[in-house]
Amino acid sequence: MRFGKFLAAAVAGVLVAGAASAATVVNGGFEDVSGLNKGGLNKGSYGIYESISGWTKATGGGIELQNNATLGNRDANSGNWYVELDSTGNSSMYQDITFSTAGVYAMSFFYAPRTKTPGDNGVSYSIANGSSELVSGLVDGVAPADWMKVTSGSFKVDAGDTLRLTFSAEGISNSLGGFIDDVSIAPVPLPASALLLMGALSGMGIAARRRKSRAA
Repeated sequence: MRFGKFLAAAVAGVLVAGAASAATVVNGGFEDVSGLNKGGLNKGSYGIYESISGWTKATGGGIELQNNATLGNRDANSGNWYVELDSTGNSSMYQDITFSTAGVYAMSFFYAPRTKTPGDNGVSYSIANGSSELVSGLVDGVAPADWMKVTSGSFKVDAGDTLRLTFSAEGISNSLGGFIDDVSIAPVPLPASALLLMGALSGMGIAARRRKSRAA
């Protein structure tokens, strides 16, 4: 009986670590422009806003929305819209995300540079629980590089935790910078060692049941 309880607890711990449900990033692809002045293009061929669906400006001139017609030589990674944070100057934006399920997660997004100038297209990201930063990073590049997927390090959360995801322009503050699209957060898959542990625990449980049956 004691071994059965231990086995159940051990397997449950492994499952929680690797089977968390994906957290929802609201408007991670920036396709929701409903309710925005001029439908996302309040500056003509682009738009700059204090907030858009899911995202709020933290610092700087605002969140710049561009679509597939804005530049002519750059389409969104998917869909029609993407974001540039060096709007009128280097800016940042954030979203608070609540996790309903405990587990280990990672954040990913797609990045592309705008200019050919080294150091001009940097974008940083961070995920924080209050004043405690869990992961952070910086990506940079030069045009005409295509969209590339960037994935953060893993971070552990408890059920009910609300974390703040922040993106910031880190290049030259000249209204030209890196692009962001398709932001998402997903659980980190179980490593092979955890799968082996689950198999071993399962085998131990079967063996224990067989011994108990023979003893009876």
